[in-house]
Parts: sequence; structure tokens; C-alpha cells
Amino acid sequence: MYAPVTQANSATSDPFAIGVAVSSDILGPFTDVHSSEPIISQSVPSPGNTIQNIDPTVLVDTDGRVFIYFGTFGQLMGYELESDMVTIKGSVTTVDSLTGYFEAPWLIKRDSTYYMLYAVNNAGESSPCTPTSYHACITYGTASSPLGPWTFRGIVIDIVSSTTSHPGVYQLGDEWFITYHTRDAVGGTHFRRSVAFDKLTRDDTTSPPSIMRVTQTHRPASANAPTRNIAPRATPSSTNITPIQYWIKAINDERVKANPLPPDYWCSYAAEKSPETNQPTGSNAGVPPPASWKLEYLTSVGSWTAVSVTSSGGYQTTVTDSPEEVSFQTVSTTSLRAILTASGSGGQFGGVGVKEWAALAPTAS
Repeated sequence: MYAPVTQANSATSDPFAIGVAVSSDILGPFTDVHSSEPIISQSVPSPGNTIQNIDPTVLVDTDGRVFIYFGTFGQLMGYELESDMVTIKGSVTTVDSLTGYFEAPWLIKRDSTYYMLYAVNNAGESSPCTPTSYHACITYGTASSPLGPWTFRGIVIDIVSSTTSHPGVYQLGDEWFITYHTRDAVGGTHFRRSVAFDKLTRDDTTSPPSIMRVTQTHRPASANAPTRNIAPRATPSSTNITPIQYWIKAINDERVKANPLPPDYWCSYAAEKSPETNQPTGSNAGVPPPASWKLEYLTSVGSWTAVSVTSSGGYQTTVTDSPEEVSFQTVSTTSLRAILTASGSGGQFGGVGVKEWAALAPTAS
């Protein structure tokens, strides 16, 4: 088993390394087979490297040769290993031709083609499938040699419910399957993950054979309880540009987290770092509560009209994960929009943010 480990007494800038353990039983116990030191770290093999050495993937080729790839934060490296499977052979291969590579490589071979599946995280116009800088999807590249050169080919799995994912591929009989992680299990979070797997298929009419985009499958869902909240049925959008770390689709996903990551909510704060969301009312920095907000609906003739508040508290601006319900006159419409006025003055204003938006119908359905 090739595993990322943290060295207790490392003199390098990053203590992560790759170790190897063996066992006669898949359930263990495992014994360190290279106990003198990891096989890969920032110091070994000489002269070492400057990357974070995690996410190893190993392939024993059909001719008996052994190869290992590893690396995260956009750095992918590979070596050939000796037949003992722990000794580095030859010089390092650095891969920079796989579009959007972030982490989680997985190396397989089918017939004469090598496939590298990996997690992409390069949000922006050039991204294959990541809507925010926190999301990762699974893509792949191919090569005719185990050490490349590699050519990007396409998407395998779109983003999942957790911000990241990590592929693993295995063969069972004549069929291939892919494993990956999500947060779909009850109580799941971005970092409390559950394992999913689906069938992996290829199109043998192409050269090299291409991996088909995976359709994620799920257990049969239980019937939804009646609800007044019709917001999840809507397609959200924003007049303001959404900074790359936030996600407009988060505002109506019915997830309200106490400690959310940036893609768990929408925000206008455009600085590179996450905002200071604990700014007081009236602040012109970070993300304070809005100075005010109002709700409008789209009329049948295409104009936006204000909706009258009928509850005594008016428009609430208190920041809470359990807000009071604000009641409005009942309207029939295809679109609602909230207009938020940022706090601040004198030409400097704070950002505005929305964790979740619920639009409640008069009765549950």
C-alpha cells in the first residue's frame, strides 16, 4: 500500500511524504516495508523536490515494470520503480500537459493505451468543468508510454456534492468501474466523505479509445416531504459578477452550513481571500449585513414590481442561520429578485452575501 504520511521530524518545508506498507491480508495489519525513510519526499530521492508529496498512484505494467505518480496543488510527477517496488529508478518525469491538473492522479492501462485520471481545479474560462476555485471534477489524459507525454482528452465525472473528488479505477471481469468520493451520505460534509462507484465505459471507435462521461447513480431517493419552499425549483442568477470562489447555485440548494466554504454561498466580495463576515452593521469593509434589501417580482407584462411586506418586522437584516420568516403579499410570478444595498458610505462599501434564499408558497406541496 502506497500512502501519504507525515514525517515527525522533517527538516524540509513540507513534511508530507510517500511511504509503502505491506500485508498478507488486505485488512492488515500492515508493516512498513521501507522503514528507514519514505520512498519519496522533499529530500528523497536526491535532490528532492519542493512540492507536497501526496496522492500516489502505482501501475504494474504488463511487462512487469512499475511506475508511480504523485503530487497536488497543480504539481504532477512520476518515476519508474525497480522491481522491488520501493526503489526509485531513473530521473523524475514532470507533467505539465494535462489541462487543469490539481491532484488525485490515477494511472491505468487498457490494451496499449495508458490513461491518467485526475482532479481538475482551474475555475475560469479555460476550465473543463469547475464552476468555482474550490470545486474539482474528474478528467483524463492518455499516453502511449507510461511516462508520457500526456494529452488531455476530456471529462470523466462532473463536480459532485463535495467540493473535491478523487478517482480510483478497478476491473471486475470484463467490466471497469470508477470509485470517487462525495458528501451524499447522511451527515456528510466536504471533508466527511462517502464512497461512490459507477461503471466506467469506453468508446472503442475512437483512437485512442475514449472514456465515456460517467452518469452518476444514486440509491433510490425517499419521497420528498411536502414543503412551502419553491426556491429549489428556480434557476438562480446575479446581476453582479460572482467572484470565482463563490457559487450562485448555492443560494437555493437548501444547505445552510454553520462553517461553510465559499462555494456554499453567494457573495459579491471580490478579494482573493475569503471575506471577514463578522463585520458590524454599517461597516464599509468585509461582508457586513446589508444596509437594506427589498423584494420584487416579474409581472406578466415583463416589468419588475415591489412586493409589499405584510409582517410587522419588515425587511430583516440580522445575520442568522435561523432567520424569521418575512411575510409578503401573495403574488403569482415566474421570477423573484432581491435587491441588496451594501453597507458603507463615502464611496466605500462592504460586500453582500447570501447563504440561502427560501421562497415560501402559501401552502405546502
